[in-house]
Amino acid sequence: MKLNQLIKLVFMFLSYLVFPQEVMDVANLNIKLSLEQTADHYYTFDEGDEIIINFNMVKGRHMKLFEITALPSNIKLTEFKASKLENRKIKVTKKGVYRFRVFSSSITNRVCNLRIQRKPSKAGNADFNTDWKWNVVKDSTYIPYQIDSLVGYNTVEYKEIVKELKDTKLEEIMIFEKSQKVHSYYNGNVSRTHLKVDLPLVENTVLKEEKLLAWSYWIGVGQEGQEAYRESLESISGLVEKAASIDFKTPLAGLAIGAVSKMIIPQTGEDVSYYFVQDYENIQKFYNNQQFLQFDMGKGRGGFGRNDRLKKGSFYIGFHNDNMTTGIDVDVKVLAVKEIKTYENVTYDREKQEPQYVTLDKKRLEVKETRFRIPVE
Repeated sequence: MKLNQLIKLVFMFLSYLVFPQEVMDVANLNIKLSLEQTADHYYTFDEGDEIIINFNMVKGRHMKLFEITALPSNIKLTEFKASKLENRKIKVTKKGVYRFRVFSSSITNRVCNLRIQRKPSKAGNADFNTDWKWNVVKDSTYIPYQIDSLVGYNTVEYKEIVKELKDTKLEEIMIFEKSQKVHSYYNGNVSRTHLKVDLPLVENTVLKEEKLLAWSYWIGVGQEGQEAYRESLESISGLVEKAASIDFKTPLAGLAIGAVSKMIIPQTGEDVSYYFVQDYENIQKFYNNQQFLQFDMGKGRGGFGRNDRLKKGSFYIGFHNDNMTTGIDVDVKVLAVKEIKTYENVTYDREKQEPQYVTLDKKRLEVKETRFRIPVE
């Protein structure tokens, strides 16, 4: 038995010396790529192997790049505008993993066929495993760093300036008091006229805030209208329905903020039509007896009202006398009420707790993993 086994071994040795080694397929790939795509394929070869490459275009003229690299970075073959390679051979001097890269820059799909073969250099290596695996290497280092550590608190005294309300008051502003003549229809003059009202400006500074709350008006015709307003002035305490603790100089002030809801209207005398108009264009239409826009109106021997929506700018009051022969004098008063707040800066002694820290030197462990391909066996 031992002699027979020896004879077999000698025969196998002689056969490897006499007959060439068989060429084996490693991969036969059809690779399809579009614009800016790369295909990478990895295979392991043994020391002494001969790699045989055949590359052909199936669709398209060429691939932008075909490259073979012995990992990690030893480039064995580079072919630009690769279209055809026949039995290109690469000798393997050291066992390792090879990368086969194909890159396309074409906007259209391109297909190539890549056939990879190996020719072993020694007998008994036909079953060599060309697969690969990941090898993970961990590198541990200690990184120094600093950290602030809380050790306590200190009491710190400081001064704080606080803006505080000092006073709030209401200010009555009589925008104008005027007796306006409105001619009759047959007088030869226009039986329409108007007044312009400029609402007061508000002033705001660091320590003062002003706000226009509302404005009110009184319209009375002739001597009877003046007498009715004087009666309202004398009877102001009886007209007040709320906010009785506020001391008003005129009933119009109470009317503006809603503390007064009525005033005395003359029972005899002539009447007038009046219109509140917001712009000059509509006043011109009023004069021309055209349709115009107004935000308030009335007709009578007297009238009053308030407005808390229009608080800045100007507006107009138009008057119309429909009496054919008698002109009238219209007593007009417009009053605004401002709220004025004054502030003062008050300084207070305060205390606060400030944290105290010390800086500590420390180290932290940092593990960096590196992965690279190695032969599976």
